[in-house]
Amino acid sequence: MKLYDSHTETIFDFKPKKEAKIYVCGITPYDAAHLGHIFTFLVYDLISRLLIYRGLEVKLVRNITDVDEPIYVRAQEMGLDYRELARNQIDKFDLIMDKLGFLKPYQEPLASSYIHQMADNVASLVRTKYAYYVGEDIYFDIGKIQNYGKYFNLPPELLVKLLKKRGGNPELSLKHNKLDFLLWRNIDDPNDSAKWQTPLGLGRPGWHIECSVMTQEILGSPIDLHGGGNDLLFPHHESEIAQTRALHGNNLSKHWVHVAPLLLYGEKMSKSLGNLVFAEDILKQYKAQTLKLALMKYDYQVGGEWVHGYLDQAKILWDKLDHVSKFNRDNLEQLKFNLIKDLEDNLNTCQILNDLNYFLLNNDKKFEKSEELNKIYRQTLSLIGL
Repeated sequence: MKLYDSHTETIFDFKPKKEAKIYVCGITPYDAAHLGHIFTFLVYDLISRLLIYRGLEVKLVRNITDVDEPIYVRAQEMGLDYRELARNQIDKFDLIMDKLGFLKPYQEPLASSYIHQMADNVASLVRTKYAYYVGEDIYFDIGKIQNYGKYFNLPPELLVKLLKKRGGNPELSLKHNKLDFLLWRNIDDPNDSAKWQTPLGLGRPGWHIECSVMTQEILGSPIDLHGGGNDLLFPHHESEIAQTRALHGNNLSKHWVHVAPLLLYGEKMSKSLGNLVFAEDILKQYKAQTLKLALMKYDYQVGGEWVHGYLDQAKILWDKLDHVSKFNRDNLEQLKFNLIKDLEDNLNTCQILNDLNYFLLNNDKKFEKSEELNKIYRQTLSLIGL
């Protein structure tokens, strides 16, 4: 299948041999399952479905970042223990994913389950001089990695701004470089429950080391495909790449596929801005298939402004598809051929919608009714998760 690689900025032919090792960055569980999340996971669900149809074993890992500063802030605001907040949000997220009928991931690791492996990796980076102490915290020295910040071809003047916007501290004194990033935070506050005792002392890992370690522990490296939202290009994925090179001497992933954001009022849907549309609310009024069809209006490389009216258009389409009971055999075979071709064509979901409508328009000639054709029809729709 053809996909767009964020590193080479080209379309590539994704052809894993017998299995596909895929890691997609998952949720931070404090405001879970907004449409930005769902759009990203829809893209990876479609990729997985085509690979499975082609006979591959798909090992897709989708982590849960339950160790992260924003969770602690939100939990404190709500008067909850951060673990209770995370557990509640994870349960809600799992319920939404089940309702949407997304394929189950190969594994869905919690960052909190890999703390000691993360600490061991940070200690290794200190021993090999890729990391250093700033006070009692530990930072990665980007000066030890060639071309840090250039993997995804972002303008150099943008990197410091992105680091600051996404939780970094470029102006911290005693850092070797402004872009050096946190690996381990020492915690000596007795009231802070989000800390673990390790050979590094009491503390917790930085964000970037979490995914590097979970990827390596579960899938090894290099994996076939890594991705998530394109807001993760820097510093998160760039830093994952740097850590993996320092720790293992190779690239983390052969290919990178990122998903553009959905916007609301011209801004990316995000927790920090509060401009979120939650799948939970939509599913109270619309079926899961309707929401998926509405999201297929968007190209994964482009994203765009969320239009609520797309749900009503999608509802009409799904109602028609769901009530098909008689089939023109040639038309049904053509639908399956077209959907596979559309998926292979860089996930051309807009064309998928066109082909579904074309099928409906041409299904009323020389039709027949049979359980065999109905089974083929449902299997065909399952290629796109309907």
